[in-house]
Amino acid sequence: MKRLAQTCAAGALALLLAAPAWATNGMNMISFGGQEAGMAGASLGVSDNPVAMNNNPAGLSQIKGQEISLGLSALMPNLEHKDMFHNDVDGEKNIFLLPMVAYAHRLQGSPWTFGLGLFGQGGMGAEFKNLNTAFGTRDETYTNVAYAKVTPSLAYQVNDKFSLGAALNVGYSAMEMKFFPNTVMPGMFYGMNLENVYGFGYGVKLGAQYKATDKVTLGLVYTSKSSLDFKHGDMTFTGLGKYSAEVTGFNWPQSVGAGVAYRPTHKWLLALDLTWYNWKNAMDQVDINTSAPGPLSDVRFDMNWKDQVVVAVGAAYKLTDLWTLRAGYNYGNNPVPAENLSPLFPAIVEHHLTLGVGYKLNANWSIDAAVEHAFGNSVTYTNLGTPFGMNAEEVHDQNTVAVFATVKF
Repeated sequence: MKRLAQTCAAGALALLLAAPAWATNGMNMISFGGQEAGMAGASLGVSDNPVAMNNNPAGLSQIKGQEISLGLSALMPNLEHKDMFHNDVDGEKNIFLLPMVAYAHRLQGSPWTFGLGLFGQGGMGAEFKNLNTAFGTRDETYTNVAYAKVTPSLAYQVNDKFSLGAALNVGYSAMEMKFFPNTVMPGMFYGMNLENVYGFGYGVKLGAQYKATDKVTLGLVYTSKSSLDFKHGDMTFTGLGKYSAEVTGFNWPQSVGAGVAYRPTHKWLLALDLTWYNWKNAMDQVDINTSAPGPLSDVRFDMNWKDQVVVAVGAAYKLTDLWTLRAGYNYGNNPVPAENLSPLFPAIVEHHLTLGVGYKLNANWSIDAAVEHAFGNSVTYTNLGTPFGMNAEEVHDQNTVAVFATVKF
């Protein structure tokens, strides 16, 4: 099972690796699944479909029979970099496709529900071309970190009010980076090109749901840290050659979340989630260890990310028996400190607004769609010793469109 999960995650990542510059709540997407996307990720007290395994696995207990959800999101980031070397450069504009599939099966006459999902969990990166450098050259920067995972899951319905769930997170991540790869100043600076480095990470997600009243459901979720040791990579230093490379210190954080869902009438659903992400202990110091001689054997990036608190508020209104309208707002404080910001890792957006719609084709088929706008955020560096000089600035906003289908059988 472990080998199969690794293979599935690696296959998903092959689709995701062409997607630089996708980052929302830190490196995490704000939502997974059609209903959740329309409600800005508010899901911990709401989850009742196969995607629950990546939100609150206890919600799988609400499934009757078998269900499968499939989805595709198209993410469109916008980036801008400014600095004292007369740079005011837009990042490369592309559309990136992020797939998702989740299957769940409630055993007949049993309190147990099993599930298996494949998710593009998140990532980070950016691409800037034609940058004026501090060394008098024109060059580029590029980063791409993508993280996909397989989630074998299990839920148990204790009674009519209380359910428990667990999911195993088998993650696979790959990283690429270019930092002025066409520039060399002998004895001072050697351009870098990191390729082919990848790693596996393992963790668990534990969840509980409690139906406090006929109208109120509470959710609680814990996700463990996934440590990622990237190996088998290559680092090319311009003018020196290619060396083997490994990366340590780049991890996915533990988190704790609580949510409440309130149904004032049969038409309305209101949801609120509060989640804490421990980025401080996941993104502290990243080291690229190479077989190169001397100081190039350890290239260090001080990240020192801050912990993040994410608030997600969502609402759904059942317009008719067939149509449902959704909206939501998501806020997560920027975890990247200004003293360590760079165009390599500009994961700085904070405010997100979402709109969604659901259509029930028949008793077994439903379609959900959503749009998300991450409002622009601008941060000015305070790290004056970087190659980008004094008062360099990163600007980031993005849009996402998502479509999902769910089938019951």
